[in-house]
Amino acid sequence: MEYLRIGKRQIEYELRKSSKAKRLIVTIKHQKLKVSVPAEITFTQARRYLENNKDLILKHIEKQNSAAGETAAKEYVSGEKLLYRGRHYPLLIEEKAGPGSSSASFIGSRIVVTIPPGLSKEKKSQSTKKILEEWYIRQAQKLLPEQVEYYARQLDIAYQKFRIKDQKTKWGSCSSKGYINLNWRIIMAPNQVAAYVIIHELAHLKYMNHSKEFWAFVEQILPDYKKWKSWLKEHCNELMDG
Repeated sequence: MEYLRIGKRQIEYELRKSSKAKRLIVTIKHQKLKVSVPAEITFTQARRYLENNKDLILKHIEKQNSAAGETAAKEYVSGEKLLYRGRHYPLLIEEKAGPGSSSASFIGSRIVVTIPPGLSKEKKSQSTKKILEEWYIRQAQKLLPEQVEYYARQLDIAYQKFRIKDQKTKWGSCSSKGYINLNWRIIMAPNQVAAYVIIHELAHLKYMNHSKEFWAFVEQILPDYKKWKSWLKEHCNELMDG
């Protein structure tokens, strides 16, 4: 997957060579760009075209969002719905002085954030966002290692090290040394989406490409991987805005 960064947004795009295309064609669907590249244009030139036309691309995406009634960027206020493990939960912000005044926890069916009293509206929002990110990262560090270990055994693949990272343009990555890196934001996604990303990266330790053999290997352990891959694409901006 490749991403085009426009401000704080990450727009996923896919480059495809097309023998029928007479010119560069950019199609926008579900927050993703599909770029048909003619034979005489290189992928490097296509990427440069996207970089040079960010404003136009963003304008078309926002037009689609407006037509679809997509929700605005998060404000981090009480009552706002936040994703966690694939479900939306209401946010409750409580003000508290002293120890524990900057914390987050999952209580009942709510995500509760405690912040110091007396903060301005802007500072309250910034503080809440920071506390939430730290909480999500701790949850990812707590829950995802077990999932990685489970699927490594299922696939009979050995990895050297597992890390949770703050990746801006990827859900996960791996290296030839056997390192598996996961974006902490996938803790917001359904369990099966996290499974898809984990299996995807583990499979790359066997197939360092996206060949038919690679996808067959993924499908072997997660037959409905396409469903969860699509979920990830459709909710990309919501997760990246998390």
